[in-house]
Amino acid sequence: MAVGQYTSCGGTITDAGDWTVIDVLRDRLGRLGVPILGGLPIGHGAHPVAVPVGTPATLDADAGTLTVTAAVQ
Repeated sequence: MAVGQYTSCGGTITDAGDWTVIDVLRDRLGRLGVPILGGLPIGHGAHPVAVPVGTPATLDADAGTLTVTAAVQ
């Protein structure tokens, strides 16, 4: 699972018992039993990279990389 950056989300979610965004993601995604890599520059942020839906990609959570295959060949 590749997760982008969360911007302008505040430090904590006080109504949820002072959980941070990272706490919520770990709680929800950790149950999937799949590699998870977060903080990628996709979706939002200062310099987001577009990743087309359905494009083949290789995620290496140990190395901290997401390699996306070119959408058009």
